[in-house]
Amino acid sequence: MYVDIHCHPQFKTFIGSEHQAERKNCWTNLNYDLDFKILDSQSSLSQLVNGQVKLAVVPLYALENVFAKAKLIQLAAGLSYNAKKRFLQKIEREEYGYFELMQADMNHLLSSANIAADKQFTLLRAGSQFDSNSPHLQIMLCAEGGHNFYDYGQRFGQTQKVIDRLLYFKLPQSVRLVYITITHLSHSEYCTHAFGMKMLKSNAFNPQGRGLSNLGKRFIREALSTTNGKRILIDVKHMSVLARQQFYALRATEFPDAPIMASHMGLTGCSWQRKPVCKYKYDKKEACYEVTYYRQPGVLDTYFNPWSINLYDEDIVEILLSNGLIGLSLDQRILGCGTPAKELVSPDEFKDTDFTTIAEPRLHQLRVEDYDDPEEVKTWHLRHLCNHILHIVKVGQPKVGNRVWKQIAIGSDFDGLIDPINYTTHAGAFKFLFGGLVEWLPRMAMYAGVDLAPADVQQVVKQVIGENAVEFLKRNI
Repeated sequence: MYVDIHCHPQFKTFIGSEHQAERKNCWTNLNYDLDFKILDSQSSLSQLVNGQVKLAVVPLYALENVFAKAKLIQLAAGLSYNAKKRFLQKIEREEYGYFELMQADMNHLLSSANIAADKQFTLLRAGSQFDSNSPHLQIMLCAEGGHNFYDYGQRFGQTQKVIDRLLYFKLPQSVRLVYITITHLSHSEYCTHAFGMKMLKSNAFNPQGRGLSNLGKRFIREALSTTNGKRILIDVKHMSVLARQQFYALRATEFPDAPIMASHMGLTGCSWQRKPVCKYKYDKKEACYEVTYYRQPGVLDTYFNPWSINLYDEDIVEILLSNGLIGLSLDQRILGCGTPAKELVSPDEFKDTDFTTIAEPRLHQLRVEDYDDPEEVKTWHLRHLCNHILHIVKVGQPKVGNRVWKQIAIGSDFDGLIDPINYTTHAGAFKFLFGGLVEWLPRMAMYAGVDLAPADVQQVVKQVIGENAVEFLKRNI
């Protein structure tokens, strides 16, 4: 049984047109026959079913204005094959508000719930509704980006109006949101975001501010409260490290029973007090500090990506102690398969979050360039996923014991414009992940110093690829 706690099956078909009647349904596999594979479907509903995924948590997402301008998004919308540019142009001109777009995105997904006998899914309102014996895919919803709730088109106007839109999703008759990621890849009124965009250039992607705003704190309190409806969890993905630290403090003081969600993550492989910083400088053009990192070595021939969008060891401990869940992304970049690009950091946060330079870590002798066989590159990518699982265990086991194995899941981020690991390039290949992890996880555990008995391997893998997420959702949603 496979569960994906973060994937976007409706995104690429939704942005293809402004008219629902013209959009292809969410079961459609888009394939542009280009070398740039991030544009092809990765988690269509058909791919999820073919990959034996039983449950998917799907983000509702309004495409941000800065993305609408990008040629990459135009390609993903199929604009290289047709002239339907009007939708993206209208988003760019702010003719569509974000809340309106989020609702249209949801309606587009739900329109594919029952289009044929072999193309059906069930929308769940609670984790207890999950049926492992159901012949159909089951879906729960979340929201990616606090901008979705802006009250004045694509802009923030009044705090109470934003909160009212959040509270709408806490009404008994509304669809249930598992979690909300309060910021995304561009400027947010809720908190400083962690830099995460290297493909597109715009100052809107550059982090500004200093942690949580008053709006962000109010939004978090209203989401986590159980006095105004059912709790909606907060996802720390995309929050800057300082915003995360401030959130942890708020949660510990006011909502100590609320588990922390980290939906589609990678790890830095280090403490936030000792980042592998090579050098830094202030970039006037970007109005940010530019940080250059060394590669951060992992187990065997693997690496981590030390960008602060990923979890530091202290983040891991906070999440585990909260009885939270860490979903691991299947993005090559996030998992550390490539050399880390330069990161931009908000100047208001730079001195507060310790970017002191250190000596270069000892690097592995083996490099991806040494692998000529595509099959070896595939398993090298898989080892990066194993490296992340084992690092969570190494960091977490002294704090929570063997419970740590039950707090790891998969949040692929498929169709979030990622470059997926070659071992699992789309959701249809999920069905091969069990065998790959069963082979490589125990082999790497020996080198990582993690005790993993041969008799426990298959059960541990079953937990990571599905059972942990189901139990978490049953317990908390």
